Amino acid sequence: MPKFRFETTASGQTTAFEEELASADMASPRAIEKARAAIVEDPGSEQSGSITRVYDEAGYLVATVNFSDLLPVNPDAASDGISDAPIEEPGVMRSG
Repeated sequence: MPKFRFETTASGQTTAFEEELASADMASPRAIEKARAAIVEDPGSEQSGSITRVYDEAGYLVATVNFSDLLPVNPDAASDGISDAPIEEPGVMRSG
């Protein structure tokens, strides 16, 4: 299985980890899952500017998840403030 590198930047610090996934199609849902878990784990921390990027083994950007992507558009849509709506794939872009 291919490896993917997840890089999360929040409050000026970047954390990274690698994970094997069946395909690139699984990268965005996994990044969303990890971002939601971080919010639930530490709801008081400043995460409003956080961003998670996922790269494939060749260094191509395959997914990007912003903190704002997890928030509902309508505040009454979700009681916990975390949206369950699927995030649209950003497409494949070459990393810088």
